[in-house]
Amino acid sequence: MVSVDIKYKDLLLEAVEDLMYKISLELNSMKGGPLTAERKKLTSKQKALEEVQHLIYRSVS
Repeated sequence: MVSVDIKYKDLLLEAVEDLMYKISLELNSMKGGPLTAERKKLTSKQKALEEVQHLIYRSVS
């Protein structure tokens, strides 16, 4: 389990949210197109970032 000092929580969450937004924009531009390797990679990253976000929320010490 990851332990995050409370003083870094807001900064880490903001960084994760910024990355999620960036990936969301990239995926949105691919909407309706074929499921390419790049699109699969971005979708995988998006899911991983969501997990990281939940870990940060739960593991603040």
